[in-house]
Amino acid sequence: MIFRLSAGFLVGVLALLATLLYLSDYYTGEQQRLAAAGDVAGAMEASRKAVRLDPFDTDALQAQSFLWRQQKKHDRAVLALRDAIERDPNNYLPYLTLANLRLARGDLDAAVKSYRDVLELNPNAVGASSSLAQTLAMQGKLGEAREVYEVLEEQHRITSQDRYDLGRIQVRTGEPLEGVKNIKRARRVAAAELNRSRRPLQQRQLLVSMDLATADALVVQGRYGQARGILAQSPSEQAPGLLELLNSDPAAYREQVITSDIY
Repeated sequence: MIFRLSAGFLVGVLALLATLLYLSDYYTGEQQRLAAAGDVAGAMEASRKAVRLDPFDTDALQAQSFLWRQQKKHDRAVLALRDAIERDPNNYLPYLTLANLRLARGDLDAAVKSYRDVLELNPNAVGASSSLAQTLAMQGKLGEAREVYEVLEEQHRITSQDRYDLGRIQVRTGEPLEGVKNIKRARRVAAAELNRSRRPLQQRQLLVSMDLATADALVVQGRYGQARGILAQSPSEQAPGLLELLNSDPAAYREQVITSDIY
């Protein structure tokens, strides 16, 4: 009799748990539907119900964080993500969302920490590595940023944008020859993608910026003639001024490149 009672109790508990999980999934779906319809208040209430019904789920909390961000309530968005991390500390996704939020708010130190947390949990999170390198570059930590990019390059997982940034960093950290190579490689990829780009104007602007970066790298190398040729043909509004500086004081141009920010 005791065994039958225990088995019945267990079946009841499992049935209740299944019901709660079903309802949590239902309210998560409702949150998505209401958010898409523009009903932020309704979406938030559905999200809260999903969170209460499933104490282990983090998706609802991440969705709740997004809703808070839509309302410009960033502190609450951060709290929702921290709750998600407490629920599932081995899930790297809330850490990644938190890192991106901190970066968007300009909290670079906190963003770097969160990106490192992501990579500790998932070393294969390429997006986190790329964002970490960009954030380090924003902080002026070019050596550390270069190391992150070089790891991506060794693993053959570096994007053309990352390679472009790596090249510019190399120009500023004593490796202008390698910098020129990487900038040119990134430009070839960007040029090949021009016809497939959904934003061709921005893609063309990127190509112009890459040409200027190539001229900068050549100046650092002392290859002034090649740099002049690029600047003379560039449609950039900056090109005439840079060409004048190169003709009048190439040493000052070189120093300007080396001390300039990546972002």
